[in-house]
Amino acid sequence: MNLVGQRIGSYVVERELGAGGTGTVYLCKHTLIERDVAVKVLHDDQARDPDQVARFFQEAKAAAEIGHPNIIVIIDFGTLHQADGDRSYLMMECLEGMSLDKRLRKGGLQLAEIRHVLAQICSALTASHAKGIIHRDLKPPNVFLCDRSFDPLFVKVLDFGIAKLTTPAPGVRKTQFGIVIGTPAYMSPEQCEGKGAIDHRTDIYSLGCMLYEMLTGTLPYPGEVADMLRGHLYQPVEPPRARNPSVPPEWEALCLHMMQKEKSARLQSMVDVAHALEDLRAHADAFEATSAARAMSGHSGHTAILRSDDGAAPASDAAAQPTLHVAMPADVPPAPVVMPDISSGPFVAVPPAQWPAASDQLPAPSPPDPATTACTALVTDPHNAAFLATLLVRPPGRWSAVAELCTTSGCAPSPTLPRGPLFVTWLDHPYLDPSVCAVVFLALRDGWSTSLLCARRRL
Repeated sequence: MNLVGQRIGSYVVERELGAGGTGTVYLCKHTLIERDVAVKVLHDDQARDPDQVARFFQEAKAAAEIGHPNIIVIIDFGTLHQADGDRSYLMMECLEGMSLDKRLRKGGLQLAEIRHVLAQICSALTASHAKGIIHRDLKPPNVFLCDRSFDPLFVKVLDFGIAKLTTPAPGVRKTQFGIVIGTPAYMSPEQCEGKGAIDHRTDIYSLGCMLYEMLTGTLPYPGEVADMLRGHLYQPVEPPRARNPSVPPEWEALCLHMMQKEKSARLQSMVDVAHALEDLRAHADAFEATSAARAMSGHSGHTAILRSDDGAAPASDAAAQPTLHVAMPADVPPAPVVMPDISSGPFVAVPPAQWPAASDQLPAPSPPDPATTACTALVTDPHNAAFLATLLVRPPGRWSAVAELCTTSGCAPSPTLPRGPLFVTWLDHPYLDPSVCAVVFLALRDGWSTSLLCARRRL
């Protein structure tokens, strides 16, 4: 198959960009406005399978409906009718930058950069999982790093080509029992078994494998395909610090927690992964305690973090270790949120003689503002739990459109919300427990705003 020079609607195919297991990607240009797009065309053997074509279109539509900024934008999809047969295609935005695997080969990432990349992937997959879409093929080639919006590491998650819908569309059969789908180096144990018992936690395991590679420069289970599958299924993973002693213990704890062989022993959602990224030390302590409890109860498949008697992570002799694959700098904590000082007055002391008597008529309380009530419901109503979860995996202090967050999280906004552009962000609360955050809404049309406190995470 070679489509160079052919037309797809108003676009002309200019050159091939690459090929994968399910299709070939071409660069196309609009004949009038010279806009570049990328078009993925199913391979001939895939295009002849009605189930594969139906799944390709259904999953392309589902990925387009996610509407998350860290997921590649789907522009169009359809069928090319040609003399030698029909070919299904998917048209996407054209990205400039490099894939994560190329960046790792070029020199790797610093810890702060790894945190930034992982947080964006977590945000994208939180939205994907909320729509019932499991990626199932997370790997560095499917994470693209763009220079966008003053962010040189802006993430785009690619290739939902083998994504699994938890509720398939009518006429699309579920993955057959016994079929292994994915990339062996990053597949979860349940994927390797091929028994069809796949849920969103398989993406957590795959992301843990990616984190392992980012920290050490090596795959968790290198070797031939059979060696990889055997490792994922049966062999405990070698701790990252054994391959790269400069990996901080708290990063190792996160990686091992994500790569637990039992689904129930992993972090249970991408929101949990994002929260662990925010406080790696607290997560490591909790993971160590849980590991010890599971070991005492006889549960298997849970790798503990070993510590010395004083509670500190065991020291490593760098001179006795092999050459490092990745040079890791010291982790830099995020800058604190600067808030105005309201701890000092002016406050006026009123003597008791001037206190109002109980019989004095007090003014009637003002009726609740419908707009404030609607914003509060978005954050506190259990039916809207996905709204807050989606907001909290985004960086603090970054404004997001409320309409886009409602669409991403699947929450229906109240008609009493302020009209016009309405934005929301969250901040660490500087005077309370770190498990509490402040959520701020701002309407640009008239400057209306409201803020409230809510639980940041469930410990």
